[in-house]
Amino acid sequence: MTTELNAPLLLERYRPDTLIARGGSASVYRARDVHLGRDVAIKVFLAGSEESLDRAREELRVLAGLGGHHGIVSVLDAGIDESSPDDPRPFLVMELVTGSSLRKLIDDAALTPKIVGGIAFEIAEALEYVHRSSIVHRDVSPANILLVDYGSEFSRPRARLTDFGLAVDGEKWEPPEDGFVDGTVPYLSPEQVLAQRLTPASDIFSLGLVLVECLSGVRVFPGSDAVAAMSRVGAEPEVPKGVPKPWRTLLAAMIREDPAQRPSALEVLGHVRQILRKHTT
Repeated sequence: MTTELNAPLLLERYRPDTLIARGGSASVYRARDVHLGRDVAIKVFLAGSEESLDRAREELRVLAGLGGHHGIVSVLDAGIDESSPDDPRPFLVMELVTGSSLRKLIDDAALTPKIVGGIAFEIAEALEYVHRSSIVHRDVSPANILLVDYGSEFSRPRARLTDFGLAVDGEKWEPPEDGFVDGTVPYLSPEQVLAQRLTPASDIFSLGLVLVECLSGVRVFPGSDAVAAMSRVGAEPEVPKGVPKPWRTLLAAMIREDPAQRPSALEVLGHVRQILRKHTT
């Protein structure tokens, strides 16, 4: 459900129109760029605390550094909403991507291996690009994968990776001293649960869990957040029987407990390409 707004013009250019989504740290609005006459998305952080400002700066830095990869939602502008002087709120202006989340797609219907293969290839391709910059997304989940339909007669929906609000530079990031875990619990890697140093292999584990759920309808780590979080520590997860045979070896490798034993995003791309060439349904 969307909510219409009567909001001030941001940066004397962007007019928020409707609320699209609300999360724990930010809200996302559909808005109008009155200079260029186009719609955009604006992510407004929920409080003007120093922590929120730092998070906004970090997300902007990450997205700006990644540039215009077709599998990643691009940032266009940034600023601080000071319409309420006692509560300044940082915001990011991003391209508006219209489509359904993979979460909704999974909930609505069974996905064919061919569709899942396309999603796997495109998200692995985006991650390979991200990981080359030493960035770890930290929240690869069905809610953060959008399926975009460009509307042409012969095109198919394309998968795009969104929400880099938790992304970090893996070479510089230090695990939090308080052990607090960020991310969507059912898709966290074991090293995230244990608040250990992260590498791109963490995103590979999360993507593997997403693909298992797409292909089998089974969530590898069900239950409450606490149970789901700890059940992946000290045990090798199993690929459910419902996963088609061509995918089993790859997914088993992606969700290995030991990060060093998981394939890279580039290796995932190669395996998915082979699967798609041999299995077309």
